[in-house]
Amino acid sequence: MGSHDWRPRWDGHLLLLYGEESHRRAGVSAWVGRGLELGSKILYTEPPDEPADSSLRGVLADEPEALDAMERGQVEVVPAERSAYEPAFMAAVVDRALAQGYPSVRWSGDASTAWRLMPRGRHQLVERATDHLCGSRPLSVLCQYPAAESWHSVGTLSRAHSAGVREQLFQASPTDAGLAIAGDLDVSNHEVLRSLLVTTTACADGEPLLLDLAGVGFLDLAGVRALLLGTLDHRQAGGQVRLHAPQPHVAELLRLLAVDQAEGILLEGVTP
Repeated sequence: MGSHDWRPRWDGHLLLLYGEESHRRAGVSAWVGRGLELGSKILYTEPPDEPADSSLRGVLADEPEALDAMERGQVEVVPAERSAYEPAFMAAVVDRALAQGYPSVRWSGDASTAWRLMPRGRHQLVERATDHLCGSRPLSVLCQYPAAESWHSVGTLSRAHSAGVREQLFQASPTDAGLAIAGDLDVSNHEVLRSLLVTTTACADGEPLLLDLAGVGFLDLAGVRALLLGTLDHRQAGGQVRLHAPQPHVAELLRLLAVDQAEGILLEGVTP
């Protein structure tokens, strides 16, 4: 079995979990850059009173190509109003951009902006509708969430973001059999990983879960504990977790800590 392609991707309905402003800016910049490569219409929701430095124009200040696209109208700011989050409005804006000849559309905004306009429960419904829209049209949406306010619910949030999660040090994308995880898993993000795995295993309905670890470059004790505790309920109920294709140094740590001997854990696809 070949390993899942773990290279960073910026398409589909993505959850960007950021801890620092620099991380948010880097994610938005990469996402916009991907849209320019594709020739997409790029939309960005922000309030009229957004400080200049944290606005989209401020984020792209050092990227002439993106600023030129803003002047041409390819990149457009959508004022943050309650109506801007209505699925019918979003669908109409997307269809209009497609009718203008753009091959695809990209849309982004910060969740904290939406929370000023609606209860968080309502925003969760908007996220689900957005996920459906991404599946029915050539649309990619990057949803920015502050980690300090969101890490405890990342598992639930991930279910409404079918393209997966992007965090400062790691990314997780759904596969047919489970999750592909890449990057560094350590004490800084173990709680996010654990929350994500709890939800993922709960949705596995007792079926074996494959965690593709080919892209994991670093794993510490906290990351190992997250792997074990995040899948514990699933394994105690008789489910199996397949840790697939870890790099040799990661596999060595997993064996050193006897993870491969834990109930319900199968270590597979390890290269010599």
